[in-house]
Amino acid sequence: MKKLILSALIAAGTAGGLHAAVAEDSRIFTPFFDMTMGEAAFLPSKGNIFSGGNINTQVGLLAKVTEKDHIFGLYNFNYAGQGFAPQDSKQFTDRSMSHGFNIEYRRSITDSIRLRPGVAVTNEYSRTGANEAWKNGLYNMNSVGGQLAADYTFNEEKNGCVTAQYLFRTVKFPNYTDLLREFQNPNPANTASVNGGIEDQTMGQFSVRPNWDQFFGGLTYTVQNYANQKVVELTGVYGNTKQRDSSTMLDFGFRQTLWIFELSPMVSYTMHSSNQNFMLYKSLGDTSPQFGAKYYDFKEMALSVPLDLNITSKWAVGGAINLTRRAYDKRMARDADNNFTAAKQVNTMTTLTGSIRKRINEVAMVRLFASIMVASSNNKFESYMPYNYTGNSFGLAYQLSY
Repeated sequence: MKKLILSALIAAGTAGGLHAAVAEDSRIFTPFFDMTMGEAAFLPSKGNIFSGGNINTQVGLLAKVTEKDHIFGLYNFNYAGQGFAPQDSKQFTDRSMSHGFNIEYRRSITDSIRLRPGVAVTNEYSRTGANEAWKNGLYNMNSVGGQLAADYTFNEEKNGCVTAQYLFRTVKFPNYTDLLREFQNPNPANTASVNGGIEDQTMGQFSVRPNWDQFFGGLTYTVQNYANQKVVELTGVYGNTKQRDSSTMLDFGFRQTLWIFELSPMVSYTMHSSNQNFMLYKSLGDTSPQFGAKYYDFKEMALSVPLDLNITSKWAVGGAINLTRRAYDKRMARDADNNFTAAKQVNTMTTLTGSIRKRINEVAMVRLFASIMVASSNNKFESYMPYNYTGNSFGLAYQLSY
């Protein structure tokens, strides 16, 4: 579920972040198009070889109303197929597909200040099994909301800008059901009443993002208030307190071209907090489940360092390292028998990638890549989700942008 909320946040923030990418010049209509698609084969140390594809497409149009007034519309389609992912996020076979629509009105107050109110609608579908229909996905999500952003430009030559944004979303999960509630209420007639809308929530997000020359960064604070989901108590039943999650993320990066080198590292640090607890049932009839307090609080650091070496004007060889480390504040790791241990759970995922890139023309390029990935964790119970494994992937990606 949390990965779907993250997808919604990314889609929501995309429309706000594209203002720098779309030039507001003298033309009445300015189109925007960006598409990346790839296909790869995955060879995990645990399990069979499989393949997966990814498509991310953004189509936008900027309409000039007056010299100070513009309207920008954006459609975003994203498909994430089978593939490797950090632990506690999804299984190899999970797939998701989303459609996002954003419209924002841009008003220049002065030469340096611009306001951008907008609205957004997102529909996301998920599949966790090969025979599951998209419309029946357990984590299917619908969201609708708005935003208000303000841009302050202080140096056009150096692309110096600060953007402050607040966005609000109402999020609904129409198909979600809670197995613990069904276990506690075995009467089929009660299933709809105990599960209806329990994951529905409202989400608010505030961000401040400065940009200077080739450097960028930001602070993002997000709050999720659940409409019906209650917090599990020590007794193993839901109490009267509603679930509330929050996260704070800091990120920084830059893009730099030095001689024949293209470098674009980025680092982020996230602090996530939730008042939700967890009951560990080892079997359906377990009468003494183990209790995990503040089970979803964690600190996560992510580092990405891609580098391309331009051999000619069209050809380049590249390499990249990606590192994600998540340390839970109170969640204890489990042993192979599904018992909590005395150590707090820590997950680490490291990926090394080598690639060959060819620029077809000014707007298109293709990249052939190979990666090796190492996932490690002190959690040894892996019946439902892999935690400790290595994997290799080989694939081809195509990008078209103008």
